[in-house]
Amino acid sequence: MADNSEGPLIPAHTKRVALVLANLFLYSVAMFTLPFIAFFGIRHILTDVYPMDTFPRTAWSVFGAVVVVNTIIFIFAYKAYYEKEFVRRPRYVRVNTNLLTTSDAIRAFQDEEYQFIRCTGGSYDDYLKQVQGLTEYVFTQDYHVKTMFVFFPGTKFHEHELYLENKIILQDKATALAVVLLAAPPGSVALDMCAAPGMKTTQLAAFMRNQGKIYAVERNEQRYKTLCDFVEKTGSKCVETLHKDSLEIKRGEYDDVEYILLDPSCSGSGMEFCVHNYIEDTRLAKLTSLQEKFLKHAMNSFPKAKRLVYSTCSLYPEENERVITNVVKTSRAKWRVQDVKELLKGQWNNFGSGMYGSIGTRCLYAKPESDLTTGFFLAVLDRDQKDLEKKESNENNPVKEVRKEKKNKTKKNIDNDNNAEINDKTKQLEDNEIAEGRSEDEIRSIKKNKKKKKKSKQDNDCSDIAIEEKDISDVIEGVKKKSKKKSKKNSNLEDAIQLDEVENSVNDTKESSNEKPKKKKKKKDKTKEINNTENNDTSELAENMDEEIQKKKRKRDSDTIIHESNNDCSTHHSKKKKKKDKYLMVENDDNNELEIPKKKKKKKVNTS
Repeated sequence: MADNSEGPLIPAHTKRVALVLANLFLYSVAMFTLPFIAFFGIRHILTDVYPMDTFPRTAWSVFGAVVVVNTIIFIFAYKAYYEKEFVRRPRYVRVNTNLLTTSDAIRAFQDEEYQFIRCTGGSYDDYLKQVQGLTEYVFTQDYHVKTMFVFFPGTKFHEHELYLENKIILQDKATALAVVLLAAPPGSVALDMCAAPGMKTTQLAAFMRNQGKIYAVERNEQRYKTLCDFVEKTGSKCVETLHKDSLEIKRGEYDDVEYILLDPSCSGSGMEFCVHNYIEDTRLAKLTSLQEKFLKHAMNSFPKAKRLVYSTCSLYPEENERVITNVVKTSRAKWRVQDVKELLKGQWNNFGSGMYGSIGTRCLYAKPESDLTTGFFLAVLDRDQKDLEKKESNENNPVKEVRKEKKNKTKKNIDNDNNAEINDKTKQLEDNEIAEGRSEDEIRSIKKNKKKKKKSKQDNDCSDIAIEEKDISDVIEGVKKKSKKKSKKNSNLEDAIQLDEVENSVNDTKESSNEKPKKKKKKKDKTKEINNTENNDTSELAENMDEEIQKKKRKRDSDTIIHESNNDCSTHHSKKKKKKDKYLMVENDDNNELEIPKKKKKKKVNTS
């Protein structure tokens, strides 16, 4: 169990006796001092402020003293009436099965004239009635923890032979439930994050039949020593003690852990009645933050962990349900709070608060007045199976991890290889030149000449690209001139058509007097020709518009090419040659397009 309070541990009976003596002292002081203060105070007031005779003065002072005495008695009676009935908890004794079997322990107690009664096979309530009916030399087996016996309250075992040989351990049932609900099978790997003094650690070792591995961690040096001594005395051979802070355990150090016990420092409000009824808010906040750190670390730092049991000897929900809900909802790993009622097959009475949703109701409380144990809280958390399968698959298939490492390494290796190649080439050149018998000055001059040659090559490439750009601009200008000529020819054709129409109209007026029916036919033919010419003109205008749009696009492309060439002459040299060829092909296509409408227009002029 973890530290429950600051300072040394005090036995329960000494705390109870101290509280009783303190209450008696306070009531005695009140009974012997307050009435006299009331008597003489009232008498002094009446003599100085309200002058009276001696008899009424003494009568009022006595009346005041009697009222004070009666109020003290009323407070005492009220407190005694509403105070919870003190329930004497039975004596719980756990058999250390590492050194002694349960059957041998029963025989040993029977030899000492103790009577063993089998535990009831009924409900949990029937068991509680059976425990309350125990007499001084009668004991029974616990309902949930089969390696634990229940004796009459106050039975002394501190000088018993089995206790001195560490074959029996005085441990409360509530704390033993944590190991039972953890249910770590033999051969598994477990971790007790706050192990000292070692009650649950040694119980877990006996539960696992000393097979497997248990890591018991304790930070405090003195408590670590008591842990080590207790582990040795109880014969817990599978336990490995660790003198360190469990929060400092890093991921990868103990990845084989499968089951975790966590009993962090708490307020200890469930240990005894009326001892920890009040706690400061600042201390409670510090405790809850520490508990959340422990729980987060336990849930996220052990990838193979299957089950975790979180327990405290506190009855404050801030240290219990609130911690569980806050951590489970924000945890990276997927954990689920198991229903303790189902794990105990419905044989329990006290559970968590519904204020924290379904998570709160899945937790367990052990309360002294109803469960005949110390005040205790338990929560069982299981990791999601899908999350476990993913992590196991990643571990079984190390290819993914290798790929990640390779990706990180390749980036570094590429840079290192490039630098190494450059250095190797320079070294080879220098070695060759030195082998030829050249001096260092000659080698430097050769390097300078090489650099100049490279620069000259780059300048030549840039000049070639500039020449190509000029050729492209000349091609674009030629296309523009041709389009202008085409537009002029189209306008001349339109004027000729108009003149022909005027002449035809004059001739028609002269012939109208001689042949009226022919006039209609001629008009129809002329209208057809005019319509044909108009349709041809519209089609030519549409083609001219398309050509102009294409030319604008080509201008934009040429501008982008020129801009890119100025930025990087060497890389875009080949691409711009291809674009030149494209522009040349476009020019030929434009010429062909211009020739087609010319032929059609000539035919139309001849027909007119």
